[in-house]
Amino acid sequence: MPIQGNLATMPVAELLMWISRGRKTGTLELRTSRTTETMAFESGELIVSSSSDPEATLGRLLIDSGVVTEEMHSRARELRETKSIAVAKALLDLEFLTEEELLRCLREKAERELFDACESVEGEFRFIERDLPKLDLLPLRVDVARMIRPGSKGGQ
Repeated sequence: MPIQGNLATMPVAELLMWISRGRKTGTLELRTSRTTETMAFESGELIVSSSSDPEATLGRLLIDSGVVTEEMHSRARELRETKSIAVAKALLDLEFLTEEELLRCLREKAERELFDACESVEGEFRFIERDLPKLDLLPLRVDVARMIRPGSKGGQ
């Protein structure tokens, strides 16, 4: 049974701490008037995050930070279409960046999305506790509780 509610009655930081401390595995969806954020957790650690905001995509982050160019990203998107793989995997296959660089950017993206989510005060949440499908992902593991403790940017 999903747990759902309003962000006004259960702030995002409390929700994330509940997931982290309870070592929950499942998917959290946060819907605000601006975006929908989806985060997958395994044993309380964030392993995947995504946003409906086109300015918050991994590709945009990689381009804006100068890790890849628009042309490199475009070539990766073309490869994604022909091989049915994620853009991140295509960037690795094309050797436009290393796995270490990609993992660093994925972590930055996930942390930014967590901090942004903690600032949301209006909207709805839904957490579905369940085993996650086995995905071919880089080993991203973000300790949410450590990030949102009082004194951190997200815990204020």
